[in-house]
Amino acid sequence: MVRILDANEKFVGQEPKFLGEVTEKDLGNALSWYSSNKKSKDSQKYASVYFKKKFDLNILPAIKSRPPQLGFVCRILTNGGVLSAERKEWFDKQVEELKSALAKIETKEVIDKVKKGPNIQDRIREKATECIGELEGQIDELIVGKFTDSPQPYAIMHTLGVKGVHTKIIVDWSKEKRNEFEEVMNTDDAQLKEGYSNFKKTELKKIVAFCDQVILDCGKINNQAVAGRKPRKKKAKSPEQLVAKLKHCLEFKDLSLTSVKSTDIIGSLQLWVYNTKTRKLGVYNAEDAAGLSVKGSAIVNFSETKSVQKTLRKPEVMLPEVLKGGKVFLRNVLDGIKAVENKLNGRINADTILLRVMK
Repeated sequence: MVRILDANEKFVGQEPKFLGEVTEKDLGNALSWYSSNKKSKDSQKYASVYFKKKFDLNILPAIKSRPPQLGFVCRILTNGGVLSAERKEWFDKQVEELKSALAKIETKEVIDKVKKGPNIQDRIREKATECIGELEGQIDELIVGKFTDSPQPYAIMHTLGVKGVHTKIIVDWSKEKRNEFEEVMNTDDAQLKEGYSNFKKTELKKIVAFCDQVILDCGKINNQAVAGRKPRKKKAKSPEQLVAKLKHCLEFKDLSLTSVKSTDIIGSLQLWVYNTKTRKLGVYNAEDAAGLSVKGSAIVNFSETKSVQKTLRKPEVMLPEVLKGGKVFLRNVLDGIKAVENKLNGRINADTILLRVMK
């Protein structure tokens, strides 16, 4: 005969609890209470607790696809209820189905993991752990050899193919090991000193020095990785992008002058300019075969010794000749102008006419 332990026999307000066999009517009322007062997450939690305690199984991956009533029945059983023979047969079937579903999920996870293989982080940790094992071995050999050997941590790292990505894990291990032995040297703790009493202070220093060497060698590997890395190739800019910020005078009506296209400067061997304010005629000659270019509002890659300017007394006479003259004329035109010669600095402003470009 079932004995209801709750004070509320009609299951209103408080969770129903049983001691002994649960009748169909009691079970129906209990499931009704759980359905009204609890959620699916509660049902999954109840089932998880029951299966962990009863079968030592984590069934959370499989329970989500099962009806909530199963979890509620698990709760009733956990609280002391006993199912009738008919209901027990149903429950046992649900248990077997759940175990079977769980086994399939676990098998699929194993297969997926095998197919997928270790990810990059797993490989990094595996390689670093392998190296740390070898370095631990060097410390053991150092101790066994009465600290007469001179271990070479870099040789081990080089042999194992340790790269920059592995060094952080190795450095963290080395720092931890170093702190351990340095603490022994400086501690006043009698028990700690007793635990390492088989080491002399000079021997402890050699272990600390070994750890320092590991850290230095990891830094060497990191520097090699950076040095060996190919420099990032800059994306070439278009002529339009290069001259986007170049401010110059587009037209000077007083002398009927019009600037050439600024994009024509890129790659040219010579650029003639005229400053409408100072009346200076100048020529930029390229430094090399790459030709002239533009950076911001300035001409670049020009020869500082061969790029000069002079003031014109009669620009209305000289400029038309510069515009139509051939290479021989242009080569000597500035030499024929009686004025002080000044070097150009590359800067172009709103008073500058881009007079002529020679490719």
